Amino acid sequence: MTTVTRRRLMAGATGVASVGAIGGAVAQDGFPDRPVRFIMPAAPGTGADVMTRILIEVMTRQTGKTFVVENKVGAGGAIGTQHGATQPPDGYSVTYGGPNITVLPAMNKTFAEQIDIRKVFEPLTIAASGPFLLVSNPRLPVRTVKELVAWVRANPKTANWGSSGIGATTHLLAELIRYRLGGFEITNVPYRGDGIAIQAVASGDVAYAVAVSASTKSFIDAGTVRALATTGPTRMAALPDVPTLAEAGDLPGFDYMAWLGFFGRTGTPPARLAWMQRALVDAVKDPSVAPRLATLGLDPVGSDSATLRAVVDRDVALWRDFANKVGIKPE
Repeated sequence: MTTVTRRRLMAGATGVASVGAIGGAVAQDGFPDRPVRFIMPAAPGTGADVMTRILIEVMTRQTGKTFVVENKVGAGGAIGTQHGATQPPDGYSVTYGGPNITVLPAMNKTFAEQIDIRKVFEPLTIAASGPFLLVSNPRLPVRTVKELVAWVRANPKTANWGSSGIGATTHLLAELIRYRLGGFEITNVPYRGDGIAIQAVASGDVAYAVAVSASTKSFIDAGTVRALATTGPTRMAALPDVPTLAEAGDLPGFDYMAWLGFFGRTGTPPARLAWMQRALVDAVKDPSVAPRLATLGLDPVGSDSATLRAVVDRDVALWRDFANKVGIKPE
């Protein structure tokens, strides 16, 4: 199982200059002299959206520049990502991308035909990371992963699960988990985003879902969903009683972390890309950020661009190979 651990991500977070060290050189061309748009392929209030707004708040304070979030939602992140890919290569647009950006080529035929993410985007940084969580409705008669699997197998005609859309990361990750747990019959109910899928779990419309910790932790804290397992290599400090999937599902080595990254457009002047990368990393490193990310179940990273590029290359191959292995065809 491909591993994306915080330790490995942090290995690329060293040797980064501060904005002040390069700001004078880049500022000579006036960049940025108007608002920089952060294109967010997720709904307002989702973990990625909240994290981005935290960072641009700090970036505004640190640089005196203006940054805004532009939400473009739908199609498992494809709409927003495609929008980001069509922006001028002038440095005034930054596109958010997490594992979703590497799942889309394997799951969305139109997207794969139109966009090669490794050609249209320049990696900037992995800002944060966190595990996904497997959560169930608390009124379901299950408290463990094994009990959930047994319940689903006993109720094949009525059991269902929620995803944040066909082709989304949580869709393919949940399919991977189902495959690793031995397979079982169940109906997928797609929603437009993690937050809506988790609300469906809380209301009982679906039995369970897999979602990034940033979207689920507030529901877990409120007791409206029950956390059965985390997909990370170790238990979360914020949820020490929740076992890893490797523990709860007898899946040695299972380890998949969400990485929350940012990309510029290919063709953007290198000095502008460098300015934005360092501005993002400086914001991530600000002492006020880590406690705020912790409330989302996220850890700050602040990697160099090469680390993000390597993660993208690896995950594109991971999801393509898994989809081919189990016969999941892009739609």
